Amino acid sequence: MIPRAEANASACPLAAGSATDAPQAMQAHRNWRYSTGLHRLGADRDVRRQTLSEQDYSAFSGVGLVVCSAGEATKTSTAFLVGQFDLGVTVAHTFEFGQGVEPECSYNSMDSQGQIRERIPVAYVRSQWASDTARGQAATDFAVVRLAQPSRYAQRTMPLGRFSGNPAPAVIVGFGEDVASDTVKRKVRGRVYARADRDVGYPHDIDSGDLAAGAPVIDERTGIIIGVHTGAGQRPNAMISMNDWLESTLRAEMTTPANGEQADAKAN
Repeated sequence: MIPRAEANASACPLAAGSATDAPQAMQAHRNWRYSTGLHRLGADRDVRRQTLSEQDYSAFSGVGLVVCSAGEATKTSTAFLVGQFDLGVTVAHTFEFGQGVEPECSYNSMDSQGQIRERIPVAYVRSQWASDTARGQAATDFAVVRLAQPSRYAQRTMPLGRFSGNPAPAVIVGFGEDVASDTVKRKVRGRVYARADRDVGYPHDIDSGDLAAGAPVIDERTGIIIGVHTGAGQRPNAMISMNDWLESTLRAEMTTPANGEQADAKAN
């Protein structure tokens, strides 16, 4: 069990940083919107939306893009590496292509110009939506991905904790939804507030409407990820925070050696 802390994120995060969408979820996104962040325009929006600095690109080098394809259909989401350089967290709905359809997926690292620096196949996915009791629910839109090999572009993984529910200044770091025309990573500032709907998540005023789902929501004071942006295309200003399933799944996966370490062990 992760110890609780007085700060908004756990003082002992789970992993310290190192050097066809289901209709129920989509309807929940449409019906519940936090309006404060939806009317920020002009200069204020420019202040809140920022490109990443050189230092940011190093700090957030573990934030990449998952691309899944099945036939002519393609889905994308932001993902972030946690604990190991071949272990990431993103949203479950990226991998939903219909019953019996297994998409081919990859994790992609982008440089400051939006150029792909590496493309790593996803070896397998652990999705909370694999459970019939959790499928399609916005609050359980979590997936853990194991990469076929560790990322060599990422300089660090991301620390992940639970959100206490107390208001916090936060940033979302990720990619736009239209990655065909915009592959530059960006960050957006705002505040996260107390829980308003336990079935959808925590409200915030971060202007996240055109950001791809799966992006980490980070407490600016601690640098710890306190939630995941899930509302692709619907401008729902809400995040979901780590639940028991995500915590236990990550802990189990972290006991498995990184794929690169397994290969080295076999070679020796």
